[in-house]
Amino acid sequence: MKLINVVPKILAIVAIIFTIVSCDDDFNSVGSEIIGDVNFEDKLYIAKPIAFNKKFEKVQTNSLIRSIQGTQIDFHANLLGVYNDPVYGPSTYSVLSQVQPIQFPIAFEDNAVLDSVVISLPYFSNLISTQTNDAGQVTGNTYTLDSIYGNQAIRLSIYQSDYFLRNFDPESDNSQVYYSDDLQGFGSAIEKPENLLQTIDSYIPSNAEIVLDVKDENNNGAVIDSTRVSPRLRVKLSDDVRDKFKTQFLDKSGSTELSNLNNFQNYFRGIYFKAEALTGGAGSLTYFNMREGDVILHYTFDKVDTQDEDEDGNVTEIIREKGTLELGFASTIVNSITTDLNPTIADELRIENQDTINGEANLYLKGGDGSIAVLDLFNRYVETDASGNFVLDENDNPIFIETPSEITDNDKTELDFLRTQDWLVNEASFKVYINQGSVTSGDAEPERIYIFNLETGQPLIDYSSDGTLSNDDPVNSVTNHLERISRGSDERGEFYKIRLTQYVINLLNDEDSDNVKLGLSVSQNVNSILSAFGNTDPSKADELIPTSSIISHEGTILYGNTENVPEAKQLKLDIFYTTSKSN
Repeated sequence: MKLINVVPKILAIVAIIFTIVSCDDDFNSVGSEIIGDVNFEDKLYIAKPIAFNKKFEKVQTNSLIRSIQGTQIDFHANLLGVYNDPVYGPSTYSVLSQVQPIQFPIAFEDNAVLDSVVISLPYFSNLISTQTNDAGQVTGNTYTLDSIYGNQAIRLSIYQSDYFLRNFDPESDNSQVYYSDDLQGFGSAIEKPENLLQTIDSYIPSNAEIVLDVKDENNNGAVIDSTRVSPRLRVKLSDDVRDKFKTQFLDKSGSTELSNLNNFQNYFRGIYFKAEALTGGAGSLTYFNMREGDVILHYTFDKVDTQDEDEDGNVTEIIREKGTLELGFASTIVNSITTDLNPTIADELRIENQDTINGEANLYLKGGDGSIAVLDLFNRYVETDASGNFVLDENDNPIFIETPSEITDNDKTELDFLRTQDWLVNEASFKVYINQGSVTSGDAEPERIYIFNLETGQPLIDYSSDGTLSNDDPVNSVTNHLERISRGSDERGEFYKIRLTQYVINLLNDEDSDNVKLGLSVSQNVNSILSAFGNTDPSKADELIPTSSIISHEGTILYGNTENVPEAKQLKLDIFYTTSKSN
């Protein structure tokens, strides 16, 4: 009985020994799952990417996507207001949008009379409590506002626009692209004095609910019903403006202009919301869900009382009935972004001031019409002998040299060196340190930054393999790949950590894989991985930039890795690997 128990143990020991020997003999694959053992040792290789800045002169601001609290919302990620960045300077955001009715044709009933015109844009808000009376009737709701930055007033002017927004580019079959600077070129077409609908000289978003009372016009205006709606920008236009809408809509009932979408959008071309900073004020900036906003025409009309609604027994009399025409904000919505950039930063970001060979000391990441960093990995040339063999230093690391004037077969890069190493990469990661002396810490610091393929705009493979991806909690989503900002005990941001292990493994394993440049940007929401267009040079074609950067209003300054940067805070790619002791 004891012999039977001993045999399996002996076989197990033999199997383990055989496995170890086999692993040692076959240790030739970068990126294996094997962990350091008695025959292996764990080491660290430090790579220093070339890092510099790319400033966008304009960015696409239509057809963008934003996610709020895990809910993806299509084509209305629009900002309105003024944001005064403590480092980069103030940015002003205005919005131009098409409008369209729910259905066509637009025709009004008999003897229609326009009572009022109301423009409404709901804020993103959260209901936190409801108050009731002893009878259980709701007496009030308390809300908190989401996605509002700053608490000071701005000047808000609302115009009817005369500029025709195209849905499609006439020179192609693609959707029309509009940019952050386009509205400046539209000029008087979007803000003619005679088209001014309303001005709010001191506008601040409020978290107060709005109560809409329905009054009995035949009983001294007594309130007969009330509706409570969430906080929003709500503007009832003046009687003079109401009369203009009467001419444009009620007097045109059943006309060609109101018969279909194309005719309508050429006839009534849109609404323009113009934000302006007040003297000495920091302003406030608001994200609006434009698809939930509307322009509503309230009117009354004649109706035969066939259902005896007034309960007087007469079903043939004419009574007045209430009606509405709802105009929703359409798919073509354009944000303008005007930034009064800090002159010192503006000068540093000039194309001719970027050292693309040695890199920059400061990396400027700013959302909106801002800037990103470019990371060039493993492309520096290293020393080789006459036979093309790598010349190594005392630590067995490559020796970097200037880029040869003429490239030959013997000229090799850092990537060539790494691909010859029998390493098992366990982790590859950046710690990107914040230049605390140049930024204002606290709420003004971006919570997340984002790394992407600069050529395709796509995230790295480590993004898709991150098990922490969460649609319900974007702030804590994809945190293995893209960690949240790391703060010290004083709550000042210290660094961001980015893991790109699988990306590096694939790059080292696949000799046919292109070593493309990577981009680094701020991100309003790392769950948003789509790209839009941006332009850094009017003489060149558009480039790709993450949507999550365009819809972000924040910025930061990170350290590069030049000699002017403290050694401990230089940008480095740490590659932790396991290697055979026999190598």
